Amino acid sequence: MLQKLREQLPSRQDWQQSQKWWLANGKAWCEELRVVMIKYRNIGHDWQFSNEQKELLRQYYDANKLLADCLNSDCYVSREVRQQIEDTLLLPIAEIKQHQ
Repeated sequence: MLQKLREQLPSRQDWQQSQKWWLANGKAWCEELRVVMIKYRNIGHDWQFSNEQKELLRQYYDANKLLADCLNSDCYVSREVRQQIEDTLLLPIAEIKQHQ
């Protein structure tokens, strides 16, 4: 599928022709690429998060980054605790509860 999309792209040698192609086809091509990314990689969604949801995601990221930084520093934690943190670091809360 990606190869098919790649083959649709204009040659890079002729800048003016490429510009014309992008003006005529760029929006549709990008949308098709987004559909392929969602289907095969589950990325590219237009989530439209609220400000509150964005803040919660920021906090989630910051907490996980802090844990990862601590694990990669000189701090001591038992192997058991370290393994549990690593096994559950980026899981959704519902799945983390299953590990307890």
